[in-house]
Amino acid sequence: MEAVMGFPALYGGNTSLDFANTVDARGTTPHEEHLFDYADLVRWSAYAGLLDEPATRHLLTLAAARPQAAQASYTAALTLREAIFRIFAGRHTGTPPAPADLALIQQGYAAALATARLEHRGDTFVWNLPADHLHRAWWPAAVSAAKLLTTGPLDRIKVCASTDGCQGLFVDTSKNNSRRWCSMDDCGTTAKIRRQTTRRRTTNPVP
Repeated sequence: MEAVMGFPALYGGNTSLDFANTVDARGTTPHEEHLFDYADLVRWSAYAGLLDEPATRHLLTLAAARPQAAQASYTAALTLREAIFRIFAGRHTGTPPAPADLALIQQGYAAALATARLEHRGDTFVWNLPADHLHRAWWPAAVSAAKLLTTGPLDRIKVCASTDGCQGLFVDTSKNNSRRWCSMDDCGTTAKIRRQTTRRRTTNPVP
């Protein structure tokens, strides 16, 4: 997928799937990693709308003051990310999830809610995660994954049909559940051009 601001476009339709998609072209060697350190993780969370500007600055400052803890949080985040990918890609192929992967999502979800505060904002109530915890950058992905697993729509989760190794995850929100590509502007267009080229060669073979 084409990167925006250094990160892949948010085509997943769900925070946890967008997080899994921060590895691009998983079916190729080498694949394309977009999160190289904790700072990248924080910036992606801000890009995905999970952190506002003050929270972003605060976490970057906190990480600079606690580099070992930040590295540990980054490692935990990527471990969770890979569990998310395996579980939802497995849903698409009919592969049962590994208990260890489910446990990672459960642990992240439970830890996030254990530290969150239930707050009243206007006419709604929201869970507010603590701004001073390094895991704040990736806890929303764990919460999102747990909610997607328990409330669905699981039958709408797909893997990009690209034959070029994309393997991007997305929720198909089309009326007839017919979406095949992570994005028609990228993998969908590539596939269309390839089909047209094949048809032309079949119709007008080179002598």
